[in-house]
Amino acid sequence: MTQNPFKNNLPWTEEHDAYCYQHHIPPAAKILWQWLMRQGQIASEIEPDLSEFNTWVAKSRGRPYAHNYLKKIFEILVSCRVLQVIKRYCWKISKLLVRPLSWLNPPKKPREKNFQKNNSSYKIDASNDSNAEQGVNSSSNSLTPTTAEFEELEKQHDILTACAEYQIYFDPNKRTTRHLLEFDIEDVRNALKHFVKSGGHQVIRKPQGWLIGCLRECYSDFSRDVEKGIGSR
Repeated sequence: MTQNPFKNNLPWTEEHDAYCYQHHIPPAAKILWQWLMRQGQIASEIEPDLSEFNTWVAKSRGRPYAHNYLKKIFEILVSCRVLQVIKRYCWKISKLLVRPLSWLNPPKKPREKNFQKNNSSYKIDASNDSNAEQGVNSSSNSLTPTTAEFEELEKQHDILTACAEYQIYFDPNKRTTRHLLEFDIEDVRNALKHFVKSGGHQVIRKPQGWLIGCLRECYSDFSRDVEKGIGSR
């Protein structure tokens, strides 16, 4: 990607933070938004490569984001109107523009002013207007994931990534993986350390089942579980 004179400028304000809070934009998506702002002039077409963002993130985070999670936070920015995708070349490269904050705030409805000016004697039912507004907001909220949901998604990502570092792979779509994701990341990391001490892949035939079995037991029972052959079941 070619360098540009706007790369070091980051016109980020408190209003941007407020927009993230209002629309439940998670921290990872916020970081991606800020990175994209550095890639070119706001409201101008750019063609960023998300793999470059992942490389940049890995330097400070210690590891890149999983591709599925990277796609997810990108789509969050699109759904929140932060990004306007003009053309997609592949999942990680698109022609797009980053909208300025002034474009993101919806304009006031002139229709209501016209009603008041031209029909001063006409009274709008306040309850109906309130219900309509509430319906729009509830519809918007149902489409916008909450911060808690994305915190949970990040937790699941960290767990699956930690297991993959030990060559233990879980399919997120399988029901058995849900049992793994019930535990805290620190518990999983401790169990992975016991996995290595217990002989790792050379001893344990089915590491996925062994790992979940160990997490369901107390740590003091890990060695006993290995002796019983949980990994060989």
